[in-house]
Formats: sequence, C-alpha cells, structure tokens
Amino acid sequence: MQKVLLTGASKGIGQEIAKILFQAGYKVFITARDENALQNTPSAGYLAGDLLEENFINELIKTAEKTLGGIDILINNAGSYIWSPIERTEQTDIEKTFILNLQIPYQLCQAVVPNMKQQKKGRIINIGSISGIVGEANASLYSASKAGLLGLTKALALELAENNITVNLISPGWVKTALTADAFAEENNFSETEQIEIIPQRRFIEPSEIAQLVKYLISDSAKGITGQNINLCAGLSLG
Repeated sequence: MQKVLLTGASKGIGQEIAKILFQAGYKVFITARDENALQNTPSAGYLAGDLLEENFINELIKTAEKTLGGIDILINNAGSYIWSPIERTEQTDIEKTFILNLQIPYQLCQAVVPNMKQQKKGRIINIGSISGIVGEANASLYSASKAGLLGLTKALALELAENNITVNLISPGWVKTALTADAFAEENNFSETEQIEIIPQRRFIEPSEIAQLVKYLISDSAKGITGQNINLCAGLSLG
C-alpha cells in the first residue's frame, strides 16, 4: 500500500485529493490548520497545525512516518493567495506567501527525498497555479511564488530521475472552491461572471478533476512522466 503525505487537506482541492486517494486504497496522512475539518476527511491519520510555525515541519514528517511507516508520495498542496497591486503589498505578505508557497514545499521535498532515494522509488506532486505560468495582474506576489514551483519541479525531476522518483506540477485555473467564492466576495475589482467570460470552456475546474489527475500521476502508468507542468485550466492558459 502506497503511503502519501498531503498538505492543505482540510478543504477544497486538498480535501478532494485526500478522499479520492483514500478511496483508491492509498494510505494518506493529512495536515492543515483546521482540526475539525481534518477529523471529517478520510485518512490514515492527521496532524493539525500551521506549516509556518517553527519546527512544525519536523513534527509533521516525524508523525507521518511513524503513522504510515514511511512516505512514498508527497503532495504539496497547501498555499496562500493574495490579490494586491504591487505598491500596496505588505512586507509580511511577501514573507508569508513565499514561505508557504515555495519554501515549505522545498523543505518537505528535502525531508522525504532521502528515503525515496533509498527505496529507489517516489512521487512528488506540486500544486501550482495558472497564475505562475502565464501571470496574473495584481497578483504578482502569488504568481512569482507559484512560478518558483515550476523551477523546483523541473530541477528536482532532473536531479532525481535516476532514482525512479518523478516530480510533476499541476497548475489549475479557477477552481470551484470556497476560496474562489471568497475571492469574488472581496472587493478585488473582478467578478465571477467576468472570469467565466474569459475562460474558453466557460466554466471553473472541479476539485475532483485535479484529484483524479493526481491519482494518475502517482500511479505506475505515469512512471515516464516527470518534470512536467500540466495546465488544468479549461483553456485559460491559451489566451
């Protein structure tokens, strides 16, 4: 049974990934800040807490390995979105966004790779954003942090290829989640209707679509796919 560590699993995309992988027979350890939501998400175990807190990553890895008996698959899903013109972006937002969206995925990869190398097999999936591929006005901080995941994905894929470890990136467009609804509810100068009009398929991506793609990329059927970015965006990246 393959053992998975999944971050940001309490809602939206992460929760759907946890459900689908659990149903498929994977042994999934999940983490997020909302303990009540984690309790209601199918898993082999969980640890509630803030990835930004000092020493939480070490505690997370230790607890996950003890619960699962190792980590075969890492899914970096946790992240933070901020909409802000560059001149109004606060220093604290810069630090938090880069740490959560890029530094922590890097550190988690750093933590699981030694064991993956030893067993000569592993899968790493980074959840990025179409904003990191084509850019997003007034979300330059978010775009930059997610673009960093593409560089990390490609470099690690090259570094780890001989060890039978694949590393891939999924870059969703607008996804139908509570986070998306909150973004439209705020005064961000754009509406749901306006966004739908510029998406070629005239719809948002469902979390289940991302979860099913994750399920495929971590399977043996996808062992030849590594260092790749897949834009799951209903055509939004086409312009």
